[in-house]
Amino acid sequence: MLKTVKTLVPAGVKAALKATVQGYRLRRGLRAISALNEGELPTRAMLRSLSLGWGNDGYAANLDYLEEVARNAATTAGPVLECGSGLTTLLLGMLAGRRGVVVRSLEHSAEWRQRIAAVVSQYQIANVEVLGSPLRDYGAFAWYDPPLDQLPEEFRLVVCDGPPGMTKGGRYGLLPLFGRRLPEGSVILVDDAGRPGEVEMMNRWRSELELTVEVFNKPAGRFATLVRRG
Repeated sequence: MLKTVKTLVPAGVKAALKATVQGYRLRRGLRAISALNEGELPTRAMLRSLSLGWGNDGYAANLDYLEEVARNAATTAGPVLECGSGLTTLLLGMLAGRRGVVVRSLEHSAEWRQRIAAVVSQYQIANVEVLGSPLRDYGAFAWYDPPLDQLPEEFRLVVCDGPPGMTKGGRYGLLPLFGRRLPEGSVILVDDAGRPGEVEMMNRWRSELELTVEVFNKPAGRFATLVRRG
């Protein structure tokens, strides 16, 4: 009976209902996290509500990775760099930005940047700026073309989830462009750490910089935490 009813509902109505439910979940997740005391971490239920409300099926970060992002965002003492904007942009703003820690997110897609910036503005998420950074060919690799003169001289936390994996050199370009802005003790979070491109990237980084690497194998995917030693 339920299946029959579903087939009778027009596609446009289904889409509208889905958008309404997602909007409610997103607002609920954002309100819950915004109400946390400084230093208090969001529960898994809060992160699940946020993720379900965000939608973006197939691309939204898994809950284990979101927990790691939240833990670092709630404790980092310095500026945050994000490579590729999305759900984590909102989380970084709510946990780091509201403490006065600036968050700068690089985004190559103008359309996606507008969407993220609109949500940041709508929910008044503090100290977050999504910067338009088209992809540029640097010869041996391609990466974002960030407005370096507008960015802090150092970053204490980097959330590395871009550019897209098919980009020449993958996400390797972070180190050539920002290695000198990553002081001792700075943390890099890498999503999709089980993919061959990311494995190769982290091996290259370790050959060029002193890093402690911890890889987390979770049912929903693999991610890594890298800490600069010197």
